[in-house]
Amino acid sequence: MNALREALQNAATPVEVFFRDDDAGWEDARLLELIARFAEHGLPVDLAVIPNELHEPLAAKLIDTHAGLHQHGFAHTNHQLEGRKCEFGPARDKSAQRADIADGRTRLQHLLGDRLEPFFTPPWNRCTHATAETLVELGFALLSREHKVEPFGLLSELPVHLDVARLAPDELDERFARHVEHGGPVGVMFHHGVMEPEDMARASALLELLATHPNVKAKTMRELCP
Repeated sequence: MNALREALQNAATPVEVFFRDDDAGWEDARLLELIARFAEHGLPVDLAVIPNELHEPLAAKLIDTHAGLHQHGFAHTNHQLEGRKCEFGPARDKSAQRADIADGRTRLQHLLGDRLEPFFTPPWNRCTHATAETLVELGFALLSREHKVEPFGLLSELPVHLDVARLAPDELDERFARHVEHGGPVGVMFHHGVMEPEDMARASALLELLATHPNVKAKTMRELCP
């Protein structure tokens, strides 16, 4: 991670970084391993939890961690007949989206109680203006998508910039460095479900660098929510 180290070293002020891991409810063992890696390095992580996949034993374990917990769609199901995958896309009207979001929140509230935060991450980081309207109507405080899209302007948004599990090491290094140069907050996304042991090892090395560098301020999504 030479480019990232250099960018951090040259930063005029400390850069805020947050970490979001998607798809909690799938691949429990890998999820718990990633949470343990964050805890080992003393770094916070926010988990995007799939309501229809969360079960009571996992919910109990998540409540006992320090991870932030928020809603990740409803069932992580693609409803688009063509184009890019999306659970809350143009193929679904506002009433259908609202039903899923409300039902998902009710289920998470039942399983997670007051540990559930009023944030929403749509599966595949995509949703529509109607989704944002629904989130406002239901009292959500924050939407987290990818950084390449324009904010809806209806509620606070906190985008992610990097996908650790899907970028080659050199590309991750270069992209991370560029985002540091542009200033924070920088959102770092994980997908524990596709991470093999070598991916976990690389992630741990990245976390060690970020945990020990004086020009990194690791934040929770809650801390960055206006």
